[in-house]
Amino acid sequence: MKNSLILLVLLSLSVALPNLALAQDDAARNKVERARDRQDLRQDRRQIADDRGDLGALLRLQEHLTLATQRNDQASLKRVEKQMLAHLRAELGESKRETAQAKKEVREDRREQRSDRKEIRENRREDASGAERADDRHDLRDDRRDRRDDRRDAAQQQADRDAKQRIAKELAELRERSDDTTFADAQRLLDELIALAKAEQLENREELGEDRRELREDRRETREDRKQKG
Repeated sequence: MKNSLILLVLLSLSVALPNLALAQDDAARNKVERARDRQDLRQDRRQIADDRGDLGALLRLQEHLTLATQRNDQASLKRVEKQMLAHLRAELGESKRETAQAKKEVREDRREQRSDRKEIRENRREDASGAERADDRHDLRDDRRDRRDDRRDAAQQQADRDAKQRIAKELAELRERSDDTTFADAQRLLDELIALAKAEQLENREELGEDRRELREDRRETREDRKQKG
């Protein structure tokens, strides 16, 4: 009788301990993901505020350039070009950091996807409940969508950086000239910068919406994990 009781306890522990470890892993991962989501939200809000400032500065430069063109004022044109180059240098430095961050997020998404696949395999081996398996599949779909979104963002960041580098190169060449076409060329390049700034503003607003959605999903997963433990 005593041996049977010990065997029953050991069997119960062999089932409970792996499930407890998995639950602890899920809780720890959810906590990390929520912290990252909140950090992303703060970064998105700062970026949107920066976008408004950048666009406002470019629109003011556009006004100065229009006046310089009307007056055929080469000195004012050179000042506008100088400010445009300063703006581009700052933007390229920021773009380099953003591109690196976007690539880092893609790598993190790969790790999360591998982790969820591993969890699905373990739950299959341990005959997990239907609810747990459905939750695992939901997590995997979320990971795939996040990875797709982050890969799109990384590609867009690189495209924006390439465009700014090209504009900076053309602008540096333009500053060496003083012919009748310089005003029109400066206006064309400034128009491109303004279009990029507006596009980035829209992209960052969309990113804020995506990060808010991810935070809601992470909170939902935490609530479901608590229900399963209860």
